[in-house]
Amino acid sequence: MSTITLLTRAGIHEVSIELNESIVALAKKNNVVWGHACQRGVCAQCRTYVLEGAEYLNEVTPEEKLRLRKAERTEGYRLGCQTKIVSAGTVKVAHRPY
Repeated sequence: MSTITLLTRAGIHEVSIELNESIVALAKKNNVVWGHACQRGVCAQCRTYVLEGAEYLNEVTPEEKLRLRKAERTEGYRLGCQTKIVSAGTVKVAHRPY
């Protein structure tokens, strides 16, 4: 079974992956607090650092290109509301708001 590990200030949460679900949606479904407000890629409260499994995620979206600096994206930062799991594998992400 493929899992995603969500690292937050409140702890580490391991949940089952659901394909084509965003990080924010998976966190909400599993009662994990993952800060967010707009869910459209504007507020960046869901800023996420991908520690492992970037190859299982969708490509960077136009919203992420507008909101996150190129240097941030290069370092592995994404927006949790825009980042979706597109294939099975182990993914590990951390909530890293500004």
